[in-house]
Amino acid sequence: MRRIFSILPPVFGSLSAAFLVANAAYADVIDRPHFELDGMVIVWAADAASGAPIVSDLVIDSGSGGTAASSGDADLISTDVHTVVTGSLVPTQDGLANATGGMPFLLTNTDRGTISTDTNGDGIVSGADAFTSFGLRNITDARVDAVRQSSSFYVASNVPFAIDAQAFTPTTFTEFILLQITRMQLSMTQTGDDGLAFGASAQLPHSGGATGGVAPSLRLWDLRNARNVFTGNQRTAILPGSIADQSVRFDAEYAIAAANLAGYDLSLGTFDFQVEVVYTVYVP
Repeated sequence: MRRIFSILPPVFGSLSAAFLVANAAYADVIDRPHFELDGMVIVWAADAASGAPIVSDLVIDSGSGGTAASSGDADLISTDVHTVVTGSLVPTQDGLANATGGMPFLLTNTDRGTISTDTNGDGIVSGADAFTSFGLRNITDARVDAVRQSSSFYVASNVPFAIDAQAFTPTTFTEFILLQITRMQLSMTQTGDDGLAFGASAQLPHSGGATGGVAPSLRLWDLRNARNVFTGNQRTAILPGSIADQSVRFDAEYAIAAANLAGYDLSLGTFDFQVEVVYTVYVP
């Protein structure tokens, strides 16, 4: 009996050693799935050729700069969005080209007060407008601050974003005057139907409402160098839906503000004035 007991410990010891060897041979498998979606901003308007809705800017948050120039964000689509005439999907350049008429102007200090030459309210002066004769006074004058022109683009995002704007530099005296007297004001529209319904699943990208985060009215002259015109504090997409459902409309209104400055005078003659303003969307 004693000999049997004396044999058992080595047997148990051998089994323990075997178990240790087996455990050391096991291999660990470490799996760390990781998913990350960057901030994304989708900008769309209308195709210049067909007028169909088209996404022409897809910006991802790949940087951290605080301006459009320094943001470091990547735009995955090389082309640019062209704005539409507000309330439609008509490309702005087509809307302007098809407008048969000139800018409205005001006749001030007549014997009947101030008279607008756009009597039918269609935004242009043409043969469709008509008004009665008026009395001329020594202070009667003409001003071109009667017109407002609006253009728009649409934005959907999963992250707050900002917009910088820049206008071209004038090369003639008339352009210099017109950039001085033309003002731009940005605002937002949350929902609507401009030929494609938008905004059903969207919120305005700033908690302050339609003008929240928007810069005050600026002269185009002030935009010769890029300036921030909007900074949001929330994404547009708030409910599940399509890209259009999660989009809001940005509206840029341009107004001739001659009443506030030296402004336009008949001595400047006629003009056909077009300015290019570039809006760059980025994630700060």
